[in-house]
Order: sequence, then structure tokens, then C-alpha cells
Amino acid sequence: GGYGVPLEAPLDETSAKWIPDQGVSACLACNKSFDFFVRRHHCRCCGRIFCDKCTSNRSRIARMQIEQEVRVCGRCFKNLQAMGEGE
Repeated sequence: GGYGVPLEAPLDETSAKWIPDQGVSACLACNKSFDFFVRRHHCRCCGRIFCDKCTSNRSRIARMQIEQEVRVCGRCFKNLQAMGEGE
């Protein structure tokens, strides 16, 4: 992605740095344009903006002291599971 947080940035460098809604007009994963029906959703782990479908995963984020399952993007979900944080 060219805006804000790069896709390849490590999770610990990007957590809690939310991209402002107004700067993003399409999902950063599938490129679907946002409109009245396709709404913006922040990944609670990396702060980037996605459509609902691309943030359908839920996970805990232990290093951020988030014990309940929250909305995360596919990339973060996969990484959190691999690191054992989502359990």
C-alpha cells in the first residue's frame, strides 16, 4: 500500500497507528471502493483500513493487552496465530 503503514511493516511497529478514514477510498486488501454500503473498518492490530469482508477475522492481541477478540485483517490474523497471540 502506498498510504500510511506499509504492508510489510512488522506488527510491533504499526500497532495502534490508525490511518485516518478520509485518506482511504478503497479497501487496502481487495481494493473495493468504499461507499454508503461498503464501509471502512480498521484492523485493531495494524490500524489499516479494510472492508468488512477483509476484516472478518477476530483475534485477541496479547501484546496490546486486548483480551477480547477484536476485528483484524487477514495478514494480522495469520501473524497473530503464528506468534500464538490469538489464543
